[in-house]
Amino acid sequence: MLAAIFWSALATGTLLIGMWMAYRNMVGLRWTGLIMAFGAGAIVSAVAYQLVLGPFLNLKGQYYLIGLGIAVGALTYYFADKWVDHMGGEDRMDFDGAQASGSGMGILLGSLLDGVPESLVLGLSLAHSPQVSVAFIFAVAISNIPQGLGGTAGMLSSGWPKQKITRLWLAVCGLSILAAALGYGLANVFQGATGAAVDAFAAGALLVMLTDSMIPESFQHGGGETGLFLVLGFSIAVAMSLVQLV
Repeated sequence: MLAAIFWSALATGTLLIGMWMAYRNMVGLRWTGLIMAFGAGAIVSAVAYQLVLGPFLNLKGQYYLIGLGIAVGALTYYFADKWVDHMGGEDRMDFDGAQASGSGMGILLGSLLDGVPESLVLGLSLAHSPQVSVAFIFAVAISNIPQGLGGTAGMLSSGWPKQKITRLWLAVCGLSILAAALGYGLANVFQGATGAAVDAFAAGALLVMLTDSMIPESFQHGGGETGLFLVLGFSIAVAMSLVQLV
């Protein structure tokens, strides 16, 4: 479990790097959008190679579980996101300060919703295999930088004090680490389970999240180069996956 906590802290802690960069005003909105596109591409790679292909190779015939898991994950995220929107977290990733019309609790829940699937999968995967997927950690860590950067920039624009923003991101990091520990614990309780259904569930949730928030926001600010950066992130994450397999 300590390994799950360590790797989750490493991956989710980049939210705080993004927050710090926004405090220092180190990156403009255009580059924030392009970094977000890069992270989205890395997440697409993680979904394809870590969360779908991996379970496919381990299921031994029960492939319907992958499709079912993806569908359930997508629907769960969709309805949870609608609930979070109703709570005031709809604009949690907005770079322009739309968070002013939302609620702190809604934005906290929304940011946590975006990170929980990744953390659960991380904990589960470490319980089933001592070898951590460097490509998956890379994808999560890279995608969290622009989330912390863009979200913080938006909150600052909407008038949120830095102390409140810092508390929010610390809470998201802490709860995400708890989710990874929970995933590790569940995998040890149900030792006969391969975790394939949970991986597929997370894949569906992440794909909806990417389409609903990360990719539109990155394109809005990144402009015409957004697609190139997304493919670059995808390519590097794929290369890391293949190198680790070899």
